[in-house]
Amino acid sequence: MNLLHQVQKVFLTQDSKEFYKKIGIYTGVIVFLILTTLYYYYTKKNSLYAALKRVNKERQEVQYLLKKYKTVLEQKEAVNTMLEEEKNFKIQSFFDSVVEQLQLKPQQKQDAQVSEEILYRRYTEIKLTAQFKQINTQELCELLRSIEEKKRVYIKDLAITKTKGAALDISLTIATLKSQSETKAR
Repeated sequence: MNLLHQVQKVFLTQDSKEFYKKIGIYTGVIVFLILTTLYYYYTKKNSLYAALKRVNKERQEVQYLLKKYKTVLEQKEAVNTMLEEEKNFKIQSFFDSVVEQLQLKPQQKQDAQVSEEILYRRYTEIKLTAQFKQINTQELCELLRSIEEKKRVYIKDLAITKTKGAALDISLTIATLKSQSETKAR
């Protein structure tokens, strides 16, 4: 109670002008503190929200990269399995048998040329390039279908030139992979 009497005594002894001046100062200080606190709160909130958005974007990028990495590992495993299944695969023999089966040997300009290229120190890509003259679209489609049926072989490049009538001249490059360890063993 004593404290209440002292506060009452201070207010009653003050001049009204002086009293309003002090109340204004106290009110101003309180408003300033509230505004400063609100400014700090909203600034910090916006800063944290921006950081959260940045972290979320980076998280999505990491998820995408991990998904892509998992896909690459699965593909690598599939390729390794395929290479293990047919260790003695020869692209030249495969291509010659397809050409013989489709009776395209007369249209072949010259024997197919084989070249090798090392990829990523893990695999060797073996490419076979062949040229055909005066074949029709149906023969070309059958040749491409026969090549695509063999999972181990893929079409690397195909250049088609139209000649007289419905005949086509084509340059075809197909390829397959071989494990580097297989190449070193030979």
